Amino acid sequence: MKKYIILFLVIISIQLFSQKGKLFPVIDGENLNDKAMSLPIKNGKTSIIAIAFNRHAEEELKKWLNPLYYTFVSKNTKGGQFNMSEVYDINFVFVPLISGFKKIKDDFKNSTDKEFWPFIMDTKKTDIKLVQEALGVKDNKIPYFFVVDKEGKITELQSGNFSNDKVDKLEDAAGD
Repeated sequence: MKKYIILFLVIISIQLFSQKGKLFPVIDGENLNDKAMSLPIKNGKTSIIAIAFNRHAEEELKKWLNPLYYTFVSKNTKGGQFNMSEVYDINFVFVPLISGFKKIKDDFKNSTDKEFWPFIMDTKKTDIKLVQEALGVKDNKIPYFFVVDKEGKITELQSGNFSNDKVDKLEDAAGD
């Protein structure tokens, strides 16, 4: 059993590292405020792009979103704490590439704080399987987090269960 787990981890590691340096695929859509968006964002900033390909990834993704948002985006400080988001000047986008999202978009929007709406992208007619292939995604039941540089190349990729170590790796890549 241990051999299979180790083999699985090696395969996942190879898959993750093989994406670094590749161009992030073009994805068009609009945020929940109905403003047009296109990935990768070409505004001279690094981007962190969080993607869920399946409803099964949603619960784990929720564990990531607040720490990422408060690290990279929010300008609100709690209790006079140092605000890390002032260190970074990046784009942050969450993309729910979930089949049937169009049908649940209104419910999703109603259950999401308006503060997050500019950072959530509803894709237009995007071929989810094609995006998965382009990004080398094998397990669509876990969330993925990409750091994409100013030229649109993937410089870091983390996936799966939340951990502070994974967020630190995203921070390191976003700060380069």
